[in-house]
Amino acid sequence: MVLITGCNTLIGNSLITRLLRKGEKIRAIDNWKDASIPDAVEFIEGNVLDYELLTEAFQDVDILFHLMDIENPAHDGRRHMKKMNIKGTENVLKAAKEAGVKKIIFLSTGEVYGNTGDLIVEEHHAKKPVTPYGKDKLKAEYLCQEKIEKEGADITIFRPTLVTGPNVDDSMILIILYMAMAMGDANQLYIAGDGDTRFQLIHPDDVSDAMLKAVENPSSRGTIYNLGSDDVPTQMEQVIKVREKAKLDCQIKHISPTTTKILSFILKPLGINYLRKEHVLFINSNFVLDCSRAKNDLKWQPSKNNIDIFVETIQWYENEKL
Repeated sequence: MVLITGCNTLIGNSLITRLLRKGEKIRAIDNWKDASIPDAVEFIEGNVLDYELLTEAFQDVDILFHLMDIENPAHDGRRHMKKMNIKGTENVLKAAKEAGVKKIIFLSTGEVYGNTGDLIVEEHHAKKPVTPYGKDKLKAEYLCQEKIEKEGADITIFRPTLVTGPNVDDSMILIILYMAMAMGDANQLYIAGDGDTRFQLIHPDDVSDAMLKAVENPSSRGTIYNLGSDDVPTQMEQVIKVREKAKLDCQIKHISPTTTKILSFILKPLGINYLRKEHVLFINSNFVLDCSRAKNDLKWQPSKNNIDIFVETIQWYENEKL
């Protein structure tokens, strides 16, 4: 039996599709059952703060994918976010041990590195998260590493960069698409500064592929892997290629890094979930992860680059949202 916490996510949906193809029995936990969850999946409504629910849900489970988290405090507040991300992970690890779960895949984030400057970041580089999500995930990683070192738990940690694809609910991506395609003569694509910085995306299918390879590979035990796309273009190169491939009739507008930071500061108290701290981190500086370890250990290779991801997401947006 395979269990997924946070099954309503992009990665959760991708994992379910692939696991069903392999004939696996799947149990899943989330706060509600999304319409995309197949009837073949045994669904449990709840979250990882409910320890009693976890002890029951983990019975007969061999493989656990812990994806459930909160990326920003916009809806439930920072205190609840922190509790879900850290205490929730502690509950999951404890319940998994009691149930005898053999393999745990933990979803972290590339945000644990913070502002990386011009570095192409490897897993051993310093972790200095600047976002609440990055800080929570780093603390949750420490909980995992403690279980690995003290109890010999078989846990693999993944640090993907920004996960994007069809059905994305990230406000920055959606507003970018809205501005590019749905505003008539005023449609525009914005880039920060001169457009010479690079930010790396990853498709949910590529994340789930790496996770499944880790389950099958004993060398992944106790290992941390970066995940991101290959051939990361500059913002300017990316916008030009996306506009051409997606046949967008929009202007390219520059917005200064200072203006981006000011807008982020102004919008935060208004509760507008756009240009959050992590968004500013991605668009105002270089953010590229070195994924050599995953490629070498797991024989993994990302199937889609930034351009492919944006074009596929645009096609979904045109069909489903416009």
